[in-house]
Amino acid sequence: MTLQINGTEIGHAIEIASIVGTIVAILISALVVYLLVRPPRRARRAEPEPEAIDSEELLALIDRMERRLEVLERALGERSRTEQLMEAGEAPRMRRTK
Repeated sequence: MTLQINGTEIGHAIEIASIVGTIVAILISALVVYLLVRPPRRARRAEPEPEAIDSEELLALIDRMERRLEVLERALGERSRTEQLMEAGEAPRMRRTK
């Protein structure tokens, strides 16, 4: 029994081996990158506690938001007054600033 291998068959075998090798190398490099960038398991399991915010901090935050809301309401009120004066044909009084 004799085995005959043609030169073109060797070329095809080398081409197939290079394609398979490239695919395997890409998969291995993707696995390495995934293992490097994923968070550790302990960090993934740790869930933040819902009561982590202190009640005093929360009340201070609410007070600050209410103050900002008051400022916004005043600004919108002045803006609507200015628009009403302009519609009536009167020029709004401008404050002079230095």
